[in-house]
Amino acid sequence: MYKACIAVCYSFAILLLALFALIVSDSGFTPASNSGAFLLQDLTTIRIWIVIAGALAFAWKVNRKEPRGLTVTVLTVLAWIMFLEDFMVLDSILFVAEHPVARAVVITRPIFLAALSYVALQQWELDIA
Repeated sequence: MYKACIAVCYSFAILLLALFALIVSDSGFTPASNSGAFLLQDLTTIRIWIVIAGALAFAWKVNRKEPRGLTVTVLTVLAWIMFLEDFMVLDSILFVAEHPVARAVVITRPIFLAALSYVALQQWELDIA
């Protein structure tokens, strides 16, 4: 179950990279206002760097056989904060998921959050053992 959840997390990261590439390259993701367009690109850029840094930090710690509980917990908290922020503020203002990749991100995000939370809990148990 642990490895399946890690696979879900990495799959979601790849899906986010695909969405980021579409947002940066496609004019179909432009919000109603120019300031909204800049905000959308800035937020997705910041978030994609968090995703890349988190995935690389986790892979680095796995490779070096170092404890990963704190790293995964911080990433989990960031993921939940970004989810709440998107749900409460950004979804209705900046962009509606019309593209299939964007819809896939919106649909699979709760699965990702559950999988990441499970990985964080299991990682603490593995680090303690």
